[in-house]
Amino acid sequence: MKPLNGEYVYLPQEHVVYGPGSLSRLGGEVERLKGQRVFLITGHSLAEKTDFVSLIRAHLGRRWAGMFTGIRQHTPKSDVARAAAEAMASQADLLLSLGGGSPIDGTKAVARAIEETEGRLLPHLAIPTTLSAAEFSHLVGVTDDEKKAKTGFSDPRLVPRSVILDPEVTLPTPIALWLSSGMRAVDHAVETLLAPGDHPIPDVMALEAVDRLFRLLPASKENPQDVAVRGELQIAAWMSFFGEVNTAMGMSHILGRRIGARYDVPHGVTSCITLPWVMEAEASRLAAPLARIGARIAPEVALGDEEGAGRAAAQATRDLVSRLGLPARLSQVGVPHGDLASIAEAAYPAGEERVRALELLEGMW
Repeated sequence: MKPLNGEYVYLPQEHVVYGPGSLSRLGGEVERLKGQRVFLITGHSLAEKTDFVSLIRAHLGRRWAGMFTGIRQHTPKSDVARAAAEAMASQADLLLSLGGGSPIDGTKAVARAIEETEGRLLPHLAIPTTLSAAEFSHLVGVTDDEKKAKTGFSDPRLVPRSVILDPEVTLPTPIALWLSSGMRAVDHAVETLLAPGDHPIPDVMALEAVDRLFRLLPASKENPQDVAVRGELQIAAWMSFFGEVNTAMGMSHILGRRIGARYDVPHGVTSCITLPWVMEAEASRLAAPLARIGARIAPEVALGDEEGAGRAAAQATRDLVSRLGLPARLSQVGVPHGDLASIAEAAYPAGEERVRALELLEGMW
């Protein structure tokens, strides 16, 4: 047995509240973070089609400072700039995000923009409505409006200090978005296990996440109103990205970032398309970690056949995408075949990885 060598980095996230009705604890979380003027950042749909903004405002009372409801998919830089300007004008001392990965990443970017302008870093409290798990990450993705290209940065200080996981808040999320963001969580978990180096603690959480996501996502599709299942899925998504600062991003995420912003494809959908192909391509090189996944989701594979188990895991992932009724090909989401070479180049400007990426993109198309 090879000895483990490494280190584990903790992100400065202090508190996670979970379970049905946990939104009612918002006031206590704001008080714990010493917030006096809370600025909400969300998207149009949640602001206009649900009553959550009114409910949040009621919970905050005199602490309500204002809101920005214009964060769009893939977090355009122009939206971040406008939100930061309004948050500063409101004299906010705490940022509250409500939504999926775009509002949550947008709020991280707003916090950075305010710090660059005013020299103060505002704390961030996140209330997610999807399974993207952006609330557990120090990574921030934003989109250059003109170039339609995803850029980003990382800063451990920007991870939300508190998170409220209330499955009841996720009920208005469109089912396709909910399920595809669950596939994003699968992608997080798989890439954790495939990442180079030793990361024993994230590995344990990622394996458990894979097991739960494969079992619970079809159950949520079958009964979208089951709050208990949604709550379990929120915990699984948390597990999928547990300690993500300790593991490197893989090819599925790297290609997905290039595809998503350029063609306005949700990142959950890019994971549906890219992940099975990357898993299959890595079945020989990364046979051992993929076999651990296969043992959870394709246990019928013969013992000792690591490569076979890895390929079975890739096929099981394809089958899950199909069961969930989600897109499986780039051609289904408006990506022109003629653009594949430029996508590969944007992801990997030179070298063998660029050639390999293009080969995979051809298969995905």
